[in-house]
Amino acid sequence: MSNELRVGFDIRPALFDYAGIGRYVREVGVALTQLDQGPHLHMFAPSWRGGRRVPAGLVPERHTMHRGLLPGRAMKVLNRLPGLDASRFPAKVDVFHWTDFIFPAVRRAATVMTLHDAAFAMDPTFHGWETSRLLDRVRRHLHQAHRIIVPSQPTLQDAEFLGADPDKVMVVPHGVSPFFCPASEPLQSPPYLLSVGTLEPRKNYPRTLRALEQCWDHDLAPDWILLGQPGWDHDGFLGQLQASRHRKRVQWISAPESEESLRRLYQGATALIHASLHEGFGLPVLEAMACRTAVVVGNHTSAAWVAGDAGRKVDPRRVDSIAEGIERIVAEDWWRRQAEAVLHRRAAEFTWAAAARKTVRVYQAAHSAYAAV
Repeated sequence: MSNELRVGFDIRPALFDYAGIGRYVREVGVALTQLDQGPHLHMFAPSWRGGRRVPAGLVPERHTMHRGLLPGRAMKVLNRLPGLDASRFPAKVDVFHWTDFIFPAVRRAATVMTLHDAAFAMDPTFHGWETSRLLDRVRRHLHQAHRIIVPSQPTLQDAEFLGADPDKVMVVPHGVSPFFCPASEPLQSPPYLLSVGTLEPRKNYPRTLRALEQCWDHDLAPDWILLGQPGWDHDGFLGQLQASRHRKRVQWISAPESEESLRRLYQGATALIHASLHEGFGLPVLEAMACRTAVVVGNHTSAAWVAGDAGRKVDPRRVDSIAEGIERIVAEDWWRRQAEAVLHRRAAEFTWAAAARKTVRVYQAAHSAYAAV
């Protein structure tokens, strides 16, 4: 049945950015087209300006790219008109996959929604003034969707917290590309700690910086490389960073020069510090694990679920707990090496091919549910 399905797939996040949601959309979209018996993807890709980063690896005969010339706002209006909703325009599809927190109108097809996380519902400061509108929009489409994809077990609980029918929710973990792998030989660079993620409140960088300052006061940690673009409400952290007594020990990189440079950063790090307050999955943690790099993660988060027992877990709301986790992962070489090996083996369990196969099963279940109505 799967090879007969025509799936509308919102590829737009991957056309503009390969971080976060954009990386998920790129990787799972490419993997879906590479399945031997996958659906045909009609890529929903209207964009007026920009959006030219077409993912490499898409199998030509398994997808059709519908670019169009209209901006997203115009398409939003157009999709509301009779016969021009996203199930019929720009292509007739059996299933439409909402891959982001943007929801083109769909009236005559099954719908699948990926809920990446519910941080906006857990703490309004995570998304600021848009929180109430985002919460209303997400809850409405959770109710409308025939099936819901979440990337981790903790995010399944988030979906239920938002009112989703548990019978409609399916866990489809993200994968990690084979590109992320251990270095073939030791990299020659001074030791450093690494964090990867957008500068926004839920990433918890202010507490991480204070924890590192405690470590640096006693020379118990190497320097910190922070890789992430400015996001919501980042000014306060940047001010804290500029005023830090250890400012020279922090290198902030807004974006990697290339995928290769990102991989090298993972490979060369003593550990990845990811003391986030809330995650839907924690893709940087998995990528670091695949590169055989130890991780410090916030407890009770999806990132901790990804890392499993070998992740060094800390209380992300306590600076002293983060500092202790950093000190131990730096000082205990024997434990860190053992953890790196376990984390690397666990990372092998997460593949984009497996995510694609599970996503097809979600499409089939959504199509069946729609047909039964």
